Amino acid sequence: MKRYILMLMLIVVVGLGAREAANLSYDQARELAKQGNSDYQAKQSALEAAKWQKNVALSSFLPNLSLTGTLLYMDPAQSVQAGANTIELNNDFRTIGLSLSQPLFTGGKLWQAYKMAEIGVEMAELALKNQELSLMAELETSYLAVLQTMSLLDMAELDYQSAERNLEIALLKKDAGIISNADYLRFESNKASKEVSLLQAQSAYSLSQMKLKNLLGIEYYPVPQEIADQDDAQMQMISGFDTAKTRLLSNLARQRSQQDNIALRLTDSGLELSRRAYEISKGSFLPTVMLTGSRKYEENGIDRWDFNASNQIMLNVSLPLLPQLGNYATMRKSYFDLQQKKSEAETARDGIDTALEAAVLNLVSSAKQVGASKLALSYTEQTYEQLQQRYRMNMISSGELLDVELMLSAARVSYTGSLYNYYKARAALKQLLGMSTMDEYNDLISGSLLLSSQE
Repeated sequence: MKRYILMLMLIVVVGLGAREAANLSYDQARELAKQGNSDYQAKQSALEAAKWQKNVALSSFLPNLSLTGTLLYMDPAQSVQAGANTIELNNDFRTIGLSLSQPLFTGGKLWQAYKMAEIGVEMAELALKNQELSLMAELETSYLAVLQTMSLLDMAELDYQSAERNLEIALLKKDAGIISNADYLRFESNKASKEVSLLQAQSAYSLSQMKLKNLLGIEYYPVPQEIADQDDAQMQMISGFDTAKTRLLSNLARQRSQQDNIALRLTDSGLELSRRAYEISKGSFLPTVMLTGSRKYEENGIDRWDFNASNQIMLNVSLPLLPQLGNYATMRKSYFDLQQKKSEAETARDGIDTALEAAVLNLVSSAKQVGASKLALSYTEQTYEQLQQRYRMNMISSGELLDVELMLSAARVSYTGSLYNYYKARAALKQLLGMSTMDEYNDLISGSLLLSSQE
C-alpha cells in the first residue's frame, strides 16, 4: 500500500513538472509584476486623476469669460412714439454679450483648496510608491520561496542519493554477514523515508512556482535565477554586530524613516489636509468679493444687425450673517478632525518606531543565525565524511551512520532556512525604510559601521 501511495505522489509531481517552464530573472519578474498587478495600475490611474484635480483647483483662480446670445421674438411687435410718429419695431431682437467674472477674495477657500489638491498629488505619488514597495516585497518573498524550495529539493535529492549508496553498501555487508538483517532493514526504511521527503520537496517546489506564476500573471512556470547581491558581504558585517552597533544601526534607521517612511509621510500629508480643511471652515465667516464686468450688443429694433453697445462693471461683496450654526458646526467638526489626525499621527510614529526596532533586531539576529548555521553545517559535513569512512571499514555501527546522516540533513535545512530568513528580514527592513535598491541598504549598513568606528 505504501508503495502505491509513493507511486501516486510521483505521478502527480511528474505531472506538475511536465508543464511548460522557463527561466525568469528577478529583474524580469519585477517588470512583469508591475505590468500585471491591477492594484499598481489602479494607483497609477489615481495619480493621474490627482494631477488633473490639481489643474481643476488651479482653474478656480482664473477669470471666467462667457459669451451669450439671445434671440427674442415678440408678437405683436412693440411700437414706440417718436414725436408725432409711431414706429413699429421688429418682431425679433438679437442680443450678444460678453461676461467676465473674477473672484478677488473668498476667505482663503480657493487657495486652501489648491494646496489640498497639491497635497493630493503628493499622497497619490506616495501611494503609488508604497504599492510598488509592497508589490516588490511580496514578489521578493515569493521569488525567494521558489529559490528556497529549489535548494531544499537539491538537498532532498542529495539525501536520497546518499541513502541509495548506503543501502547498496549495507546490502554488500549483509551478504557478507557483517551486519544483521535488522540493520539492513533500517537502511531500507531510511531510503523509503528519503524518497517521501524528495517527493514532498518536489511538491513544495511546484507549489511555490505556481504561487509566483499567479502573482506575475504568466502562463509558464518560472525557474528563478539567483538574485544579484544576495551573497553580500554586508551579512558578514552584520553578524559581527554587538549591542552598541545594533543600537547605532537602529538609530540610523529611525532617522531615515522620519524622512523616507511612506506610511509616516502619508500620515503627515493627511494631517496637513485636515489642517487646511479647518482653515477652509474658518473662511466661511469671511466676506466674499467678486468683480464682474459685461459688454452687451443689442439691436435697436429697427435696423436688423445694427447693434448698440453697453458696458457694466460691478463689485459684489457678500458677508454671511445668519444662520451661522452650520458654519460654526462645520468649523468645530474640522477642528476635532484635526485633533484626531494629530493623535493618530503620534500613534503611527510610535508603531513604526517599534516595527523598525524589531526589524533591525530581526536582521541582526538572522545574520548571526546564518553564521552559526553555516559553522554547524561545516562541522556536521566533516563529521559525516569521517563516519562514512569508518562505516566502510566496519569501525562504527549502522545506527551511528544513520544518526549522523540525519544530523547532516537537519543542518542543511537549518542553514538554508536561516539564510532565506535573513533575506526576508532584509526585505522587510527595506520596505519599512522605503528603499527600492540595494545601494540604499548598503549605504545604511556602511554608515552605521563608519559611525561606530568613530566612537
